[in-house]
Amino acid sequence: MTRQPHDGLVKAALSRRENAAGALQAVLPPALLAELDLASLRLVEGSFVDERLSERFTDLVYEVTLAGRPGLVCFVVYEHQSTVDPLMVVRVLVYLARVWDAWIHDHPGATKVPPVIPVVLYHGPGPWSAATSLREVIDLPEALLASVGDHLPALRFVLDDLAATADADLRTREAAVLGRLTFLLLKHARSLVAGRTGSGSLEAFFASVADLLQALPDRRDRVLVFRYIIEVVDDADPRAVEEALGRAATAELREDVMTAAEKLRQEGKLEGRLEGKLEGKLEGLLEGQRRLLLKQLGSKFGPLPADVVARVSAADEAALETWAERVLSAVRLGDVWGGAE
Repeated sequence: MTRQPHDGLVKAALSRRENAAGALQAVLPPALLAELDLASLRLVEGSFVDERLSERFTDLVYEVTLAGRPGLVCFVVYEHQSTVDPLMVVRVLVYLARVWDAWIHDHPGATKVPPVIPVVLYHGPGPWSAATSLREVIDLPEALLASVGDHLPALRFVLDDLAATADADLRTREAAVLGRLTFLLLKHARSLVAGRTGSGSLEAFFASVADLLQALPDRRDRVLVFRYIIEVVDDADPRAVEEALGRAATAELREDVMTAAEKLRQEGKLEGRLEGKLEGKLEGLLEGQRRLLLKQLGSKFGPLPADVVARVSAADEAALETWAERVLSAVRLGDVWGGAE
């Protein structure tokens, strides 16, 4: 697996031709699809994302033959994003340039380069709101931009916005089962909660995709799915995932959950994730205590100086407990800290 769970799921599913072809069929213009022989689609090995960007971006590059035109190929750069990046179109341009640079290196003497089509798969919590065209992010007045004309590159990437796509459409894409599950997981996983029932719960999600989970032909793919859920879904420790599966009438898959958990445990990731969740909950409780104390102080002593707000905002649990007791009897603000202010 790669460093981020989203990367691992996307690469595992969309490195396979049947899933990649289904993803492209869903978003590429029909006229372009008519010119592509998707049966020839293959993944190009290697990455065009440098080390500086590898923590935030991953790329898949496909090569596909133009239908009925032997020897002519088209490349598709496929990038996934979990956040809206206002300069994503610039990064896409860099990827395209790297693909062409590699092509030129491998084809000395070439006088033309193949077409490269950029596709961005977006799976953030809300619809994509940034530019998809390079001209939109070039900082020039419209009149001057028009006068520059062909001296600036023109580029628009194909956007696959999962947030704006109905689940029914994702379920019926021309992809294998893992591919369709991947689209649904990327769209919903981070908003699911394991420890509850009803809408938005992990149990409800399992019930909605039970047919897909049970149709996965390879146990390794089921383990991949549950691993992703354990890493991404809030409160999704292995026990909670098992219980949600049981309530959603897919209890026979519980063994795959434990296999996924064991893989994470062997890599030292499970304990780290659970510790991170606990730390997050404790910090949330502390933040609530800080807000309450500031409210009490403000109610008793009026508008608070900036240094007092900063002091409370940085306080640990022990200090907060002490100050919360003192504020009840304090006559002056200094009494809360145990000394003159």
